[in-house]
Amino acid sequence: MTLLTFNSKYVVTSAVAVTTSSTTLVDDTEASQTFVLAASKTVLVIYQHNSNYGATNPYDGIQAAISVDTVDKANCWDSPYGTNYPQRNCTFWIGTLASGSHTIKGRWAAKGATTHTINNRILLIYILDGDEFQYVDDATTRTRTSTALGDDASASVTFTPSGSCVLLVLYNASASGATEDSRGKKVAISIAGAAYGQAEKAPATTNYPDSVFTAHALSRTAVSTTVNGQFASHYTGATASIHRRQLGVLLLSTTCLLDIVTSTTLVATEAYALADDAQAAINRTPAAAGDLLVIAVGTKRYLASSSYVAECYGIMVDAVDKTLSRGSPQAESAPNSVATVWAQTFTAAAHTIKGRYSNNNGVSLAKISARQLIALWFQSTPPPTVTTQAATLLGLD
Repeated sequence: MTLLTFNSKYVVTSAVAVTTSSTTLVDDTEASQTFVLAASKTVLVIYQHNSNYGATNPYDGIQAAISVDTVDKANCWDSPYGTNYPQRNCTFWIGTLASGSHTIKGRWAAKGATTHTINNRILLIYILDGDEFQYVDDATTRTRTSTALGDDASASVTFTPSGSCVLLVLYNASASGATEDSRGKKVAISIAGAAYGQAEKAPATTNYPDSVFTAHALSRTAVSTTVNGQFASHYTGATASIHRRQLGVLLLSTTCLLDIVTSTTLVATEAYALADDAQAAINRTPAAAGDLLVIAVGTKRYLASSSYVAECYGIMVDAVDKTLSRGSPQAESAPNSVATVWAQTFTAAAHTIKGRYSNNNGVSLAKISARQLIALWFQSTPPPTVTTQAATLLGLD
């Protein structure tokens, strides 16, 4: 087994609106990439799409998936507060692709046979040398009525790294629209018994779809490690359901530098223009050039009241806004989360990465209660030291 290092990438972004009323998956025509591999590689794909406030979107919701060489994978679903409010999905796939030509596409469908809209998306394809990864994509139904986080029994992997490494863990849990309380669910990632990255989301109303994506990263030695997805209800006795989930673990070489900022300090804004999340900033001056991967998740917790129009969260690199996502909760006090990703090259110079947030329309109130901002700096040669920057250690409420 060989720890993972960066090989190459493709980043597809578009703000061109597309619509569909199909209840079976169709191509997002703005999210497609064909490429050729000279040899077998490990490939990470993340597809995130979202809609603007006011775009045509009934509140029955939308589905997302990733097509890998014409095979649909990693399905998930979401629904907005109401008609023409923002909705989003963020899903991912990890696997091995052989040498040759490959085509990867973002896919989507309407939950009901009515017109839905995507306004923004990113399709990220990250190609890695090495073969140490774990991936689960499972459609077993699991339910939970406790407000305490517990293991998703269909999202668990145990492994022993071949050496000291950086673990990147991704988890996406989705209800397709049955047996889901209107207050939705909270999810987290358990690594060696400790929980990280709590994120939350509610559907449009009872038994409508929702999805929650979260991520965490940390350094790990060559010891047996168990990683679980976890979830819980927001109200004792109310049912939170998972109908499909993805759990992925990438075991990265320590030539990759890790910065992670986690915080549960609440911030709020009534502005539509993106502003700095004061709790989410990373500064680094790498010794050598390389490739940067950034993952951001912004969550408004249950009972943290904000507008129905709700939250937008994005990524800024070196004073340039790169990508964002928009979502809306079931009610003012209901939970909401939005996630997005970015990748680019970097130079041996000072760099600043920030989480950015706003509302989705006018002067409505938006809140971020917790966030995960992860920066992975892939370098081709070992750095003089390996450090992890943590502005605030995550404390689960």
